[in-house]
Amino acid sequence: MFKSNGRKLALALVATAVVSMLAACGGGADAPAAPVQATVASPDPTLAPTAAPPQAAPTAAPPQAAPTVPPTVPPTVPPTVAPTAPPTVPPTATPEPSAVFDEFGFSLVLDRGAYLTNLPGSTATQGMVQLEYSGVNVILSWVPINGGTNQGLVSGTFAMLQDSQPGLTLETVSEADISVGLEPALVLGFKSIGAGNTIVGGGLIGAWNCLDDKISFTMTVTGEDAAVVQLRFTRLVDNFSCAAV
Repeated sequence: MFKSNGRKLALALVATAVVSMLAACGGGADAPAAPVQATVASPDPTLAPTAAPPQAAPTAAPPQAAPTVPPTVPPTVPPTVAPTAPPTVPPTATPEPSAVFDEFGFSLVLDRGAYLTNLPGSTATQGMVQLEYSGVNVILSWVPINGGTNQGLVSGTFAMLQDSQPGLTLETVSEADISVGLEPALVLGFKSIGAGNTIVGGGLIGAWNCLDDKISFTMTVTGEDAAVVQLRFTRLVDNFSCAAV
């Protein structure tokens, strides 16, 4: 509507200007009409259409932070435990019962590893046995008392032992009183000297009486190691009893 009114006003202004020019020139009918240059008035700037106000550029939305994704924790897998086989327990060996030598009225308990040989002709009143016992040699003999003493039995046994080994010299090193059960006993210690004055062994000779049975006993233990000889002799006399069990 503003454009239509503007055009009409502009045409009216042009027509008014033409009439005014004709009147000023007093122009009659014969006078040539001067060329008239139509002037087109500029449209009223106030009537010019108002430009649309510039629109503000759309404000870019602030970048949104990417959502925080919690780290994925792999599931904990418990370690595989291999089944443990129960420990192998070696079978416990049943100890062999100790042997007891009691054929002739007395008793002697023998530990494992002791091998006894009964010499022919042995009786309850007189006899002899030989014993191999963990590194030593043992001879146990018995005879009727007949007034014999422990000192006489020890001395006689020592002399016979010396005569049976002419290549060795036997020297006494100790003498002591002990007990075998309830009976008093005597023990003689000696060493064996070989060639070059070298000690090659030794032994112990013990003697005691079993008065109830009127039997005298003599035990000789020999070996290369004096400590082993002492240990075996003590073990044997501790396991001896005048009465059979």
